[in-house]
Amino acid sequence: MKNAVACFAVVAALFALPLLFAHRRAAAQPAAAVPALASLELSGPYVFRNLAIFAVHDHKAAKHEDILTLQEALAQKVVTIKETGRVNQLVASNRGGKSVYLQAGDIVKGGQQDRVLRHDTLLPPKSRGVPLAAFCVEAGRWHGRANEPVRRFASSSATIMTKRQKIAVKVRGEQGAVWDSVAAAQADMSRNVGHSVRSSASATSLQLSLEDKKLNGTVEEYVRSIEKQLPKDGNVVGYAVAVNGNVDSVEVFASPRLFGKMKGKLLKASASEAVSARSAKQGPPPTADAVRALITDAESGAARQEKQTLRTQVVRKETRKNVVFETNDPTVPSKAVHKSYLAK
Repeated sequence: MKNAVACFAVVAALFALPLLFAHRRAAAQPAAAVPALASLELSGPYVFRNLAIFAVHDHKAAKHEDILTLQEALAQKVVTIKETGRVNQLVASNRGGKSVYLQAGDIVKGGQQDRVLRHDTLLPPKSRGVPLAAFCVEAGRWHGRANEPVRRFASSSATIMTKRQKIAVKVRGEQGAVWDSVAAAQADMSRNVGHSVRSSASATSLQLSLEDKKLNGTVEEYVRSIEKQLPKDGNVVGYAVAVNGNVDSVEVFASPRLFGKMKGKLLKASASEAVSARSAKQGPPPTADAVRALITDAESGAARQEKQTLRTQVVRKETRKNVVFETNDPTVPSKAVHKSYLAK
């Protein structure tokens, strides 16, 4: 590649929205405002500095099969993600006996360039050659790095973190916008931790920047504080994130078990976003009504299909202000996998 600067029809019942949330476990809304499913509620906000988290609870969460995350599957060496020779397409295979969940925004490290996955994908057991749309989150490299494998990706410990990055990858789907969002985040993180987070091994790699020791020390302060505050009951299926007083996103999963597996990676990403966005202009934490407003507006958008495979159906609803990506497993009726809301 020459000078490559390359880089859930299910869930209407499960996640019927607007959702009934409760602020700090507040009393239920009047009957007229209650949707079909009233088992979901919101607690919080749980706040540290400029980051506020609302936990999403579902006391009637659907039981779902034990799905491995990409991070787990790569560590167990049951999934391989390989280069195809094309910057924006990778290919995945699952040799294991369990389904594997790949989340939009997951970063895969290594190969000829670090990549970010564009869509949620469920890899069935014993599946081969599943195509994955991807973007480069490292400009300029098209060769092996250090001792990393060059034809495949060995780990996925991080995910994209800023709203700008999520819009570039999931909404706009433009490589140039992805590169710009990475560079902006690197500059913001460097400014707020007091030194450059660009790695000498690859200055443009978002993954390597997120591994910076000083940055990670600051990020861990956020994560530890929020984790201490989060409820310990077993019905949390997701969370809403607000940075500098503004609700950025809401992530809701099929089960507490799946969310529990994703929580660490998501919390670290939210903390990294908060570090990069820290400034003197910081509003108070938002109310639960702001979360409801985002969800209600996004759900009012017209639906269109984004991705369809045997085990993955992604539907997108979008308005001028917000967007939601709804991931379903067509082979398992009534079990939604993931809903991802994003303020534009």
